[in-house]
Amino acid sequence: MPATPNLPTPDFTFDADQPGACIAGVRPYRNGSYRLDAETISSKFFVHNYGHGGAGITLSWGCASKVRDIVRSHLVGSPDTKVAVLGAGVMGLTAATLLADLGLTVTIYSDRPPLQTTSSKAGGQWAVSVVEFAGKRQELTDIIKFAYTTFKASIGQGFGVSERPNYSATPSHNLDVVIQLAPGLIKPRQSLPREPFEGHTKPGFVYQTLLIEPPIFLAKLEADLRARGITFVNKRFVDKSDIIASVPETIVVNCTGLGSMMLMSDPKMVPIKGQLAMLPPQPALQYLYGQDGYLFPRADHVVIGGTFEVGVNNETPDKSVCQDLVRHIASQFGKAAAKPLPDIHIHNPDHAPIVNPQIPEV
Repeated sequence: MPATPNLPTPDFTFDADQPGACIAGVRPYRNGSYRLDAETISSKFFVHNYGHGGAGITLSWGCASKVRDIVRSHLVGSPDTKVAVLGAGVMGLTAATLLADLGLTVTIYSDRPPLQTTSSKAGGQWAVSVVEFAGKRQELTDIIKFAYTTFKASIGQGFGVSERPNYSATPSHNLDVVIQLAPGLIKPRQSLPREPFEGHTKPGFVYQTLLIEPPIFLAKLEADLRARGITFVNKRFVDKSDIIASVPETIVVNCTGLGSMMLMSDPKMVPIKGQLAMLPPQPALQYLYGQDGYLFPRADHVVIGGTFEVGVNNETPDKSVCQDLVRHIASQFGKAAAKPLPDIHIHNPDHAPIVNPQIPEV
């Protein structure tokens, strides 16, 4: 049997001192599960849509469809025609898009433009990453089905979505959970006698999934919303009472992610810092790769990431961490000396529940 030819090897040349070469974001993880529900507070109808961990982009369209359904049901007995969306990340933009489809007047309030939100600092693989769903199995199944089919239908439409194989040394929980919840949505993983890369000699696996490139996706969503007359308001809220006092709309869709830890006084929210090394783009690379970290070739950069710092709530990158990330992935291809990784590089391999050391468990 002929040997499987190797796929192109990445160029791991990396200068952490270059502007934008090392970035950091904070995942809005929520203990137990994400929040997707509604409540009335001081005559305002709040819909909450936050706490999606590292799966915000992945779940976005599906969660937006649930938000749309909640608001549509509310409108049956309400004269409201206007809605406020808090947050201009992927959850806010997709929710605003589907709410506008209902004929509502939508205003988006955010203290950051879309391309400066946490969503813009995601790797972009479609996978259910770092999110729990206790008691929400059927709901999550519906969400991932709607999200995946919407993303797949948008391929070639300027949203930065493409189909990609993902090669991994071990089974990926983040993709296996999709296969378990929604059989047939993506192809089952295939076992490989050897991953098809330089320096690789051991067995591995390949999945078929999607890559959503955040800079393209967010920019397209924003442009489409502005073209439809959606207003963006630069606004930073202090707390829940500030929202109630300063937002004129009576329907408020809360997509503030980690901001809900303070705005909604939600003690279940846990910040999880992640750092990314951004290499120059390499168009010849058309695969995703994971092994105690990941490598995602995009149009703008080859993104290397996978760090996991529970309870760390800052967006200050560490150049040495980024350099270690690159060195680690390069070592798998025989392009750098192998080196033990600090714990922050291990991307929750057992998918265990996460407890924030700074926030009491409730």
